[in-house]
Amino acid sequence: MLQKRMILLVLIMMASVTGFSSRAQADSALGPRFGLSGGNDDFFLGIQGEFGPILGAATLVPSLDFTLGDHSSTALNADLRFYLIPLPETGIRFYGAAGPTLMLSPDTELGLSLILGLHIPMKSTRRYNIEYRWGIGDIPDHKIGVTVMFGL
Repeated sequence: MLQKRMILLVLIMMASVTGFSSRAQADSALGPRFGLSGGNDDFFLGIQGEFGPILGAATLVPSLDFTLGDHSSTALNADLRFYLIPLPETGIRFYGAAGPTLMLSPDTELGLSLILGLHIPMKSTRRYNIEYRWGIGDIPDHKIGVTVMFGL
């Protein structure tokens, strides 16, 4: 029952992306991501979006990851990101985030991800995100990844 409610919550959060203001659309981005997952050194590939700000200073950051290796799996994340500390005169910002993670294969599992990351701007509307994710529940214990974002 709890899993069905969490799935519904994730779907509502992702569907709400279409209701943002024009300013939010200017901050929206999409890009590929990759990194290492868990203590078993599995590699993951995926796609990540950024939509916001929503709910005040929070940014909605959904992503879909495909883990390759000994423990192949698919994960859907729906994080709310908060920018914490900017580095003066660089554009670099530290952020924290949290959100549900739904493991879609091999078994359906639900957990919570806690994230610390670094947002590094590039030219134009492109940027890098480097993040470390802690997993709580039946999801990978940790992930480290890099995303290259392209503004929409």
